[in-house]
Formats: sequence, structure tokens, C-alpha cells
Amino acid sequence: MKSLYLALSAALLLAGCGQNPPATSTPAATAPTAAPVTPVAIDSANAATSTAPDATATAPAPVAAPVLREAETMKVAFSFKPTDNPDNPKHPRVLAHLLVQGSQPLDIDLGKFPNQPDMVTGDKAKAANFPAGMMMGFRSYDAATGVSQDLAVLHPDARHLRVVQRRVDETNPEAAKFETSREIPLPANTVVVAAPMPAAKKMTGKK
Repeated sequence: MKSLYLALSAALLLAGCGQNPPATSTPAATAPTAAPVTPVAIDSANAATSTAPDATATAPAPVAAPVLREAETMKVAFSFKPTDNPDNPKHPRVLAHLLVQGSQPLDIDLGKFPNQPDMVTGDKAKAANFPAGMMMGFRSYDAATGVSQDLAVLHPDARHLRVVQRRVDETNPEAAKFETSREIPLPANTVVVAAPMPAAKKMTGKK
């Protein structure tokens, strides 16, 4: 009987050694702890370039508008002087110039005329149908041919002077029209006024 008890005890001991350990005997695996997130400060001035596409990031900065200099007053006047006349050496022609006085002076050759021009202003200009609003003008009349050569200077905008001319023939009943002969550019922001004409030189037939 004693031997039977010992055999059963040995069998139970062997069976206990082959069993798996309880689930609680093995420690559970712990999930890795996430690293703390550090807040990043965004400069509002650079936010657009840090988040915008490349096209926006490389866009050129706006250009400041240029600052104009102070307005300059320029004076314009006619100048007349005698010049040789190959067709009639005893009767010299007149060379007319337009003088522009200022920081950028100009001397514009207006051409040759048959006689000393007469200035045309006020009522004279209106009666002869000179352009309205002209700054100044003149007429050179040739009694031998009955032809007048008229010239007027206009200031249509702040950047230009305009010279217009016409040829009036007494034998032609149709009224002649002024046509632009040249445009003279001026510096920006310019005020133009008519100045007294320099004293005319004596007509001697010499330059």
C-alpha cells in the first residue's frame, strides 16, 4: 500500500512540473513612451514664406514709387537773325530759333523766313485764325509773292512743346491749316512760360 502511495505522489509531481505558468506570472510588455512635443514659435512676418509654395516665396518685393523733383519753370522765346539769301543777296532771309531756358536749355532751329517776322498775339492771333491757347506765334510776309509763313508754339502737356506752321497764299481762297512740324520733349514736371524776345539784330545780310 505504501508503494502505491509513493507512485501516485511521483506521478502528480511530474504532471505539475509540465504545466505552463499562470498568465500573471509573466510581466506584460509596456508600450514605448512618446517623446514630449516641444511647441515651435512661428514668426508672423515669415509665416507666408515658411508655408507658401515656392512661387510665393520667391515673388519680388514691391518697388517704391519714384519721388519727383520740384517743378521747374522754363522760359521760351523766339530769336531772329539775318542769313544769306543766294536767290537775292541784297535781300537777306531771316533765320528763326526757339530758345528754351532752364536747367536743360535748348536751341531749336525753326528754319528760314522771307522777312523779319511780326509777333502775333491777342486780337491779331484771333483775327488770323492762329491756334487757340498758343503760347506765342509770328507771321513772316513776303510782299513780292503775297505769301505769309505763320508759326505758333503750343504747350499741349507737361512733357512737350509743339511747333505748328502753315503757308498762306493771298491768291488761294481756301484757308490754310496749321500742321505740326515738330514735337519738342521737355523734362518731367515742367512749367513753361513765354519770355520776352531778345532784341533783334540789325538786318545787314551778314550772319
